[in-house]
Amino acid sequence: MNRSNKHRRVQRKIFIGIGYPLLVVAAFCTMVPLLWLLSSSFKTAEEVFAVPIRWFPKLPPRVTFSPYIVNDVYPKIKKPAAVNPKTWKTLKPELEKIIWEKVQSEKVTTRIPSSILPDDFQTEMTKGIWYQHVATLPNEVWNGTANSIIKEVKYSVTSEKIYTFLLSATRQVILGKIEIEDVEFNRVEVDSVKWDADSEIIAQLPESSIARLSYNFESKNNVHMTTTISFPVPIDRIRRIILPVQGDASYHHLSLTVSVNGTTYQPTHPFVLNTALQEDTVWRLHGIPGELESSHIPMRQFVSKQELLKSKASPGTANRLSLQLTIHRPAYLSIVWNKLTANYRNLWEAVPFNRYFINSVFIATASTLLTLFFCSLGGYAFAKYQFRGKTILFGILLASMMVPFQVLLVPLFGLMSDIGWLNSYKAIIIPFSVGAFGVFLMRQFIVTIPSELLDAARIDGCSEFGIYYRIVLPIIKPALGALTIYSFLSSWNGYLWPLIVLRDEAKYTLPIGLANLIGIYRQDYGMLMAGTLLSLLPIVILFLAMQREFVQGITLGSVKE
Repeated sequence: MNRSNKHRRVQRKIFIGIGYPLLVVAAFCTMVPLLWLLSSSFKTAEEVFAVPIRWFPKLPPRVTFSPYIVNDVYPKIKKPAAVNPKTWKTLKPELEKIIWEKVQSEKVTTRIPSSILPDDFQTEMTKGIWYQHVATLPNEVWNGTANSIIKEVKYSVTSEKIYTFLLSATRQVILGKIEIEDVEFNRVEVDSVKWDADSEIIAQLPESSIARLSYNFESKNNVHMTTTISFPVPIDRIRRIILPVQGDASYHHLSLTVSVNGTTYQPTHPFVLNTALQEDTVWRLHGIPGELESSHIPMRQFVSKQELLKSKASPGTANRLSLQLTIHRPAYLSIVWNKLTANYRNLWEAVPFNRYFINSVFIATASTLLTLFFCSLGGYAFAKYQFRGKTILFGILLASMMVPFQVLLVPLFGLMSDIGWLNSYKAIIIPFSVGAFGVFLMRQFIVTIPSELLDAARIDGCSEFGIYYRIVLPIIKPALGALTIYSFLSSWNGYLWPLIVLRDEAKYTLPIGLANLIGIYRQDYGMLMAGTLLSLLPIVILFLAMQREFVQGITLGSVKE
């Protein structure tokens, strides 16, 4: 006996010493995709596709002046696989020298203001051209001699490639042509807009509405520029002003103020310059935004009595709009917050995510409640009632579980079309309000309830529905918890059937909305990761709330009493 106990203690120590660490490692491995999803929701597109992999988002730079050239984008130059290590030691300095000589031959440093050149401009320029143009050379080049490699690299680095990289590495705020839309949705492009500002912060081509901004925040945190435009429609008939802006990825705040006849319109929140891509900033003065206009920045109206009296004395300024554009540098903590939440803000602006979320919650909740009611009612009938053909019907029910859903798509779609339910929530909720698996699960649990308990309720005068509601449902609560998670998860993740039935984008569910974020010409995976993470929250909350019932429903009957 002592030897047996000693053997068990040894086995326990071995399990604790080896088994527990293995379980921790396995748990961590299962959490890696979720951690990557969480981390990627805070990253920019460059960080998502960074090589080598960047596990955590990078803190944004403290941009003091613009335009500027980004640095630390590319890693150190690595040896191509086909090059011999000994040859690479002497070849690498030669290739770096050749690339920099080609850059100097184009006189890049003389054409760019010295204020925007970083200290390690030579290193960054060499690494950028290497990874964009040189490292992609075919293997036949790297298999050659050192002289042939130098010749091919020298030939591949052209002036066009140098300026292409320089353009992609330079960040600058550029303003496009202003468009004004009235309340009747007539849009007019404003020609010959001349922005007035200090000579050091604006550069505008003659007879062009496109302006390139240059600012310096070493001694101040705001820069302003103004212009005056004419528009034939009164200010109260203007719905929105569209201003295309190419940002500089500085996470600074851009605000537009509109003034006319003593009335001033100020934005409720600024536009954040969180990307280097061109975007249309939409400033809404009047009207109610639509479902797909969540990116509009609403503006509040303020009236100054003194300015109003001055405008009445000068009737010629009735339809002349005064625009003031302000770029503000917030505190660094605010910049960090803007950077980490950029994907979430872009998600709300790019698609009506709140509408998709509400649609999914409504459909999943309604479908789950109906499934719980009808499946428990059907399972109760199969378990406790005797009627002709019961066994055959139950067998047919089980056989229907083996029919793939794709087989039912065409006839089900035709049925929805015939009864006029296409493009409606009913077509998604009603057809799946009862399922064979749910009825089977409920039946197996209700069978374990003693029939004497139900007979006693009948003797006491309880109705048949009262027996189901007051006795059966409380007893099968663990099974209902398991079915709740299964049904809600199935409805929440449904993609194919809602995609086929729904036509109106305002009725889309989250899976469809998130799938639309991946287009043909643009893939914003950071925004997709943010939307996916938010879509997981209801599932996690539901599982935590129903965890006890779910575990009881899975383990009930597995222990022999």
